Amino acid sequence: MNILKREQRAGRKAFLFWLIGMFLLCFTGIIKYQSYTLSGSMTELIASFPRIVLAVMGVVGVDINTLGGYTALLFYYVLICTVIYCVHLGSAAVLRESIDKTYEFVFTKPCSRTRILGLKLTSAYLHLLLFCIFNGMFSMLAVAYLKTSENITPQIILLSLSVFLIGSVFLALSSFFAAAAKRPEKGTLYGNLAFLCAFLLGVVYNLLENPGLLKLISPFSYFSAADLLAQKIDPLYTVITLLLIGVCLFGTFKKFIRKDLT
Repeated sequence: MNILKREQRAGRKAFLFWLIGMFLLCFTGIIKYQSYTLSGSMTELIASFPRIVLAVMGVVGVDINTLGGYTALLFYYVLICTVIYCVHLGSAAVLRESIDKTYEFVFTKPCSRTRILGLKLTSAYLHLLLFCIFNGMFSMLAVAYLKTSENITPQIILLSLSVFLIGSVFLALSSFFAAAAKRPEKGTLYGNLAFLCAFLLGVVYNLLENPGLLKLISPFSYFSAADLLAQKIDPLYTVITLLLIGVCLFGTFKKFIRKDLT
């Protein structure tokens, strides 16, 4: 438990930094909804965009003139920021002691490597869970501030859940890369490259009318905004997401047990 508390303290600054950024994005973004829709400026702007721009913004097939659609647009940016944060969380869980040259302090304790890594990853997932909960709360508070008749609380909960699931994939994936890489900086690099490739594949998926199996290799496209706004979450891709997380975490533990920490 001391290791878990230590990890929580070590990640506190980064957590607060990202949380403040997400508050500014979610809360202040949503309370501007009425000014955009009443003026019609947002509608005209979005209508003038080609499909590739809409794909990059993650709003293909979403009506952002509705409060739910506008919130889904903001949550797409929340998702991007969360994935970047998760790459940091996963890498730090494995590499913090190697980078800081403090591995003797932790790994000379009477605990197995498996237990130590398990506690460090538990701390990372706690940070992610709290991060998603707070983001959902910020959005609900902003909607309440608008005093609108629309109730989008179920949609916000599903959007937050999808962010948590996709973020969990990248946290597990980046921890695997960090454990498998021989040099610490390479592990972080591979995690960032995985995020970039997945994001670009998600854009391509949104561009195509019939993307076929492309959806399978881009976690960004697993849960569409249109489905989430309709209060549906794809059970197949929920299972695929959980399997990916399990496989990556299993690989992380296998690699970490044999990893040279020096």
